[in-house]
Amino acid sequence: MSNTKKADPYRRLLKWTIILLVLLALVATAYVLMDKYQQGERDRAALRIEEENQVLIEDYNQRLARFRESQQTTGEVRSWPAPKESGWDVLDVSDFPVAAAEEAAVTREELLLGGLLLVNRWHAMPPDFTLAEPQLKSIGTETSFRVGVTNREVRVLAPVITALDAMIGAAREAGLESYIVRQGYRTAQEQTVLWDAEVALYTDRFSGDALTERARQRVAFPGTSDYHTGMSVFMDVYNRNDSALNAMAFQTTEQAKWLNEHAPEYGFIFRFPTQGYPAKDTVDKSHKTGINLSAMDVYRYVSVPHALTMKVLGFCLEEYIDYLIAHPHIAVYQDGELKYEIYRVTGGNEDTEIALTAGTREYVASTDNMNGLVVALVY
Repeated sequence: MSNTKKADPYRRLLKWTIILLVLLALVATAYVLMDKYQQGERDRAALRIEEENQVLIEDYNQRLARFRESQQTTGEVRSWPAPKESGWDVLDVSDFPVAAAEEAAVTREELLLGGLLLVNRWHAMPPDFTLAEPQLKSIGTETSFRVGVTNREVRVLAPVITALDAMIGAAREAGLESYIVRQGYRTAQEQTVLWDAEVALYTDRFSGDALTERARQRVAFPGTSDYHTGMSVFMDVYNRNDSALNAMAFQTTEQAKWLNEHAPEYGFIFRFPTQGYPAKDTVDKSHKTGINLSAMDVYRYVSVPHALTMKVLGFCLEEYIDYLIAHPHIAVYQDGELKYEIYRVTGGNEDTEIALTAGTREYVASTDNMNGLVVALVY
């Protein structure tokens, strides 16, 4: 008779159950620690930016005080510098106060919809974005599918849809069809699913900060994706009767060439410029945006005044906001004629009032998610 003891299947099952529970506990602990680390990084970055902003604000206030004092003591009336007679020109007039003639009330919801809400790896979505969420609409439904989409669930904010519909309509008049929006607004929950899947690809080779950085090369950490703003669209071309067109990389198409030239006229910018992309002469901005991926054909709505100004200056969104912090009052001219007056002040985190000049025809007011309120006056 054999003395070999049979393995107890229940004991083996219990053993593996305990092992799995321990592994799950370790994974959960790692996730919590990673989340706390990311939050700490965001808090430290926010504090640093707030301190830098305060220095710039104090400098601006001092220059403004000196200007007003000189006006009172000398009686001299200074004028803005003269713009170029042809082409676009952006002048720094930060030494001059905004010549306010009246004030207009703006709500926090309006400011969230204004176009300059900055969300990236250093600036997470503001918790009160829920105020703007009712404005998230289906692109296909709202445009009666004049703007092509992968499905009816692709959504962005209502002002973005209006601008997108106008832009695609203009392209159609120019003889260009077959645009399709493949992605729009993305919830934090949807981003978490993508993040977890990306992290899972590298857990056997990386851990801690290295794992986070590796995952971030392709997927934004939940709460820090530009798609969360409801202002970005991933563009492509598709025609079920044209397989050759469908096989083309978007930036090699005539549709993309037209879009890159005319998008700012409708308030859109190419969101993530990298070296040689979308055009051969494109300057790399990945060190500012935090995104260094090719074929990221994402176009972001920022409103017409800001899009055209950014085009003139050659700035990505991050650079533009940094520029406005350093130069909080600028004037934008076309062929010697004043088109926009843009100013930035501290605030924008609640309902507030903004200054309008006597010549203001319309305005765009926005939070920049960096404790700044940016107002573009249109003449």
